[in-house]
Amino acid sequence: MSEQGAGGPPPGWYDDPERPGHRRWWDGTAWTDRSEPIAPASGPPPAPSGPPPGAGQPPGTGQPTFATAGAGSAAPSIDTWLWQSIVATLLCCLPLGIVAIVFSSQAQTEINNGNYGAARDKAGTAKTFTLISAALGVLFWVGWIVLFTAGMAPLFFM
Repeated sequence: MSEQGAGGPPPGWYDDPERPGHRRWWDGTAWTDRSEPIAPASGPPPAPSGPPPGAGQPPGTGQPTFATAGAGSAAPSIDTWLWQSIVATLLCCLPLGIVAIVFSSQAQTEINNGNYGAARDKAGTAKTFTLISAALGVLFWVGWIVLFTAGMAPLFFM
């Protein structure tokens, strides 16, 4: 049985790789036992009855393609701001950078779950905390340089 790799297709109904003219439920990690015939072009496609109760794994191979019967288009591209959050944490403001990393990882989890609206919200929050962290870091370093050049920095570290 093939496992889903990073960026694999979300759970849904896909063309059955073993039975042409049928579709099978992909649970996000493996094929299940649930399979339905695809209606001929003259009629509407059969309505999916939702995910199967048990996710059995028949001896199917491979992952489904993104061409689905009744499913939407491919996943949108959402920047989670993870690498920017890590840089802001290391170089600028540790507490706010950590909060940004947490929201970035939550955004990635929502993307993996197919919840793109929540992923955009979490990524937006991560972006906000990252930018605030970077701004505070820049203000700190500019202030320290000004104090150091004025000869006052040693007074703050005694």
